[in-house]
Amino acid sequence: MTKPKSSFFDLEGKRALVIGAEHPHGAAIARAYAEAGADVALAALTADEAVVRTRAVQREVEAMGRKSSTYVMDVLLGKNVEVTMRQIVKEMGGVDIVASCPDLFLAKPIERTSDTELARVMQANFTSQYFIVRHAAEEFRRQKQPGRIVLTTSVLGERGLPNTTAYASAAGAVINLVRSAAVEVAPDSIQVNGIALGWMDWMTDRLSPSDEEAQRAVRFTALRRQGRADEIGPLAVYLSSERATRYITGQIFPVDGGLLQHL
Repeated sequence: MTKPKSSFFDLEGKRALVIGAEHPHGAAIARAYAEAGADVALAALTADEAVVRTRAVQREVEAMGRKSSTYVMDVLLGKNVEVTMRQIVKEMGGVDIVASCPDLFLAKPIERTSDTELARVMQANFTSQYFIVRHAAEEFRRQKQPGRIVLTTSVLGERGLPNTTAYASAAGAVINLVRSAAVEVAPDSIQVNGIALGWMDWMTDRLSPSDEEAQRAVRFTALRRQGRADEIGPLAVYLSSERATRYITGQIFPVDGGLLQHL
């Protein structure tokens, strides 16, 4: 069993739930939690190949000597989130950390974005995380103990680009969800923070490297490259550590290689 090198990033004995673990950033966060000492429950967002990918992450977590299990959580309805989270927490014997990692992108001009597409993007990226915050806080209150919530979103919530209006609007809503919820749940010793992603290496299915927007994203990134999933996990561990971030809540931390400095 691996041991963390610094007590500031020691999650030994903690129980984490990573929702959206089939996505590259969700899987990276799950691995990082396990490396830091936490047992990690994993929730796939759909009951298809996402479960296969999530179970592969589960095997990696277990190979580190941590307890892990895979679930399916339909995050589009609040009641489903409530029931599934209650089941997971009961089977884990409690929860200390909840991380949410949605990943539904839409690149389309506003005049060509249908009502259905807009609703789908908002539900997958924002509304689902609203439900997750609500019911994670409910579980922490039930346990009468502190809790950490980490939401992931996009830096496009801070700076928009052409043809990303629906997606950027959802990301902006998540940013303000973090800020508002953090204030609301702080009296219960629950901390909420967010990680805003820039142009990451698994996003090539969204924009071809030859596309103008993709070229501009890399050109405007100070480090002149795409980010990697394994560069997200350490920040999630930091935000989930009681010793390292006792006095940090309601904050958005960009992992964007300096992209926001140029957009």
